[in-house]
Amino acid sequence: MRENLTSYIQSLIENQHPFLLLRKANDNLVRIISQKDKKWHKSAPDNMTYAVFSKFEKTENQVFIPCEVYKEFTYESAAFSLDQKLHESELMDEKERSRYAQLVKKAIKMLKESAVKKVVLSRVQEVTKRTNDLEILEALLQSYAAANCYFFSHPKVGKWMGATPEILAAITGDKLKTMSLAGTAIFNPDGNHIWGKKEIEEQQLVTDFIVENLNNCGVNDLVISDVQTSRAGNLIHLKTDISATIDSSRKEDYIDALHPTPAVCGLPRDKAQRFIQDNEGYDRSFYTGYLGIVEASQANYFVNLRCMQLFENKVKIYVGGGITALSNPILEYDETVQKLITMKRLL
Repeated sequence: MRENLTSYIQSLIENQHPFLLLRKANDNLVRIISQKDKKWHKSAPDNMTYAVFSKFEKTENQVFIPCEVYKEFTYESAAFSLDQKLHESELMDEKERSRYAQLVKKAIKMLKESAVKKVVLSRVQEVTKRTNDLEILEALLQSYAAANCYFFSHPKVGKWMGATPEILAAITGDKLKTMSLAGTAIFNPDGNHIWGKKEIEEQQLVTDFIVENLNNCGVNDLVISDVQTSRAGNLIHLKTDISATIDSSRKEDYIDALHPTPAVCGLPRDKAQRFIQDNEGYDRSFYTGYLGIVEASQANYFVNLRCMQLFENKVKIYVGGGITALSNPILEYDETVQKLITMKRLL
């Protein structure tokens, strides 16, 4: 990593200055927003650029970082490969596999007996950290050029890092762009993947939800793309791009309408969220929340997926998947293992 970028991030951490580092997908511009003290701002500042880091449960404490210091760095990805090759067996835990499969079975039973069409379940796994945070960031930026990479640090909240494939909303002036991203399979370089009925239906539920909620907000000129396959590291997903003309003074209204989408919660949203709260068995915290940078003329929000929480000697990696009545409990667990591999190989 460029020495000046490394030393700058190190100084922010040592001085305990809250910051958000963000590099958008397929871009070489690294943006860093930071503040000069340790204060936890729980509301957005007026009339200035800021970063936001929000939990899955938006009613809980959010983190806002007023842009008191702004830095940009150009980061050119070099030829880079991770030496560590992981196999599923290294991350398999039979006790956890059984527990998660039982949770999925419970969800499937609920889906078949109720009006809920989809629920997203997740789990967290602790992994020993054998390298420092800046080396992990280096591997992240180099390995996932096609993802939206971030590093968040706040002395009163903690440190998080991720490479999310999913845009919650990109707003420029009166134009909003978002995406419906769901369905997961392992990337196969030898040919096109044939998607199953479960994945196709799961992704369509997300698309329908986004379109309905944007229409309820009174947007204009709604455009929905064809479904396409999108790659994120060693995984692929089904994706639909969606855009609309909006009232630029109502940014927060659109975010409230979109978050959490069925891609991270379920449908109907309130019933799926209640099932998650009652049955998932742990606090998602900022996983499946959102993060971004908000400016006067534009704002970019990303769903916090493919992420980890950083501690001194370990990390917590958060993974999940969408469950429908057609889900297979063991295959759903295996999908979470593949998502674990995406992040574990950085360590």
